[in-house]
Amino acid sequence: MTKTHLERIVAEGEGLLLEFKHRLPDSERIAREVTALANTSGGYLLIGVTDNGNLSGVKDPEEEMYALNHALAEHCTPEIGLRSEYIKISRTRTVVVIRIPVSEVRPHYVQDLSTRQRSIFVRYQDMCIAASREAQKLMRRRPDTENVLIQLGEKERLLLKFLEEKGRVTVSRFARYANIHPGRASRMMVRMTRAGVLVHHIDLHEDYFTAGKALQSAPQISPHP
Repeated sequence: MTKTHLERIVAEGEGLLLEFKHRLPDSERIAREVTALANTSGGYLLIGVTDNGNLSGVKDPEEEMYALNHALAEHCTPEIGLRSEYIKISRTRTVVVIRIPVSEVRPHYVQDLSTRQRSIFVRYQDMCIAASREAQKLMRRRPDTENVLIQLGEKERLLLKFLEEKGRVTVSRFARYANIHPGRASRMMVRMTRAGVLVHHIDLHEDYFTAGKALQSAPQISPHP
């Protein structure tokens, strides 16, 4: 990456795929930021860029990378694959560019060293937030559930009717609408998302679902007798 390319990326501002850090924060916080990117859509972590997009750089990029790798080794499982490069912006300053691909072994967990509790984080716009139950389930690969027939029972049809009227639906709202337990609503909506009937969207307050392409041309949907 050239300095010019870096400047173009930074000009876009922080967002779903881009995180700026003037310097590395504490180890657990940066572990959350990196795992959130790996758990969601991938992206770039830029060390040596201020929140408002100024290229401040760092004096010792090797030290920053050492601290980052130590933080990830200490807090994250499974291991996250990173690619890094250093972009000189002046004689004494360098921006560290870290490419974080979408992980094939999601979810990645962050462990609190004092409580030993493990948490999963995802990216929402320019924020790192805790993953919902549905987001966590959908991260886990389930090849046995892909391209399979699903039956549309009473509740599934009720859900599709709700989507046709409202355009989007959350687990809690559909559970109330269908008068079922939220856990059942969650399992049903995750199953339908895996089949392509629904599309899952991460949201700050509560994740939501919209209609998937399978509703238009889906041989995998089998109407309930």
